[in-house]
Amino acid sequence: MLGQKEAEERAAAFLDAQSRTWSLSDVRIIREYCFTEEGRFIAPYNTTAYLDRGVDDARLGGNLPVCVDLKTGECSFITWAEAEDFMDRDML
Repeated sequence: MLGQKEAEERAAAFLDAQSRTWSLSDVRIIREYCFTEEGRFIAPYNTTAYLDRGVDDARLGGNLPVCVDLKTGECSFITWAEAEDFMDRDML
């Protein structure tokens, strides 16, 4: 079972690899918004321009958080249905 630090590191590495093909690839996990739910580490993210300098035009919309399975370490993005569920419960 992964601890939070290792899960966060895996989420960040996954996000880095995935974002290399995006037009806005300078993104970062938002540590203070990460949480664990049912054996999964959920890691929201945004651009560093928005997070560090508050550049509102650089803020992402519709991006799905990274999910790390705490048993296997496998990473993916959550689904829209999961995002809606988390938003309904004020977790995102």
